[in-house]
Amino acid sequence: MFKKAFTKALIILIPTYAVAFLTEMMVYTIPMLAASSIFATSMFDKGKDELRVDEDGSPDDGGDSQDDGSDSINIEGS
Repeated sequence: MFKKAFTKALIILIPTYAVAFLTEMMVYTIPMLAASSIFATSMFDKGKDELRVDEDGSPDDGGDSQDDGSDSINIEGS
């Protein structure tokens, strides 16, 4: 995972610093940062190590449970 992060950082930093150094203008650096970030995130597939899902799913742990709507509030006060 460190290798992927390092590769993504290089994909973002090298073009961004090159544009900043060559143009000396921030107006070109920010779009280059955005474009290279999009490219870097699409380089690797979402593998098993990046997608984390809670497999337990038991409703008694205080987590997400379906709402049956029984806790509605009476606005009229009666």
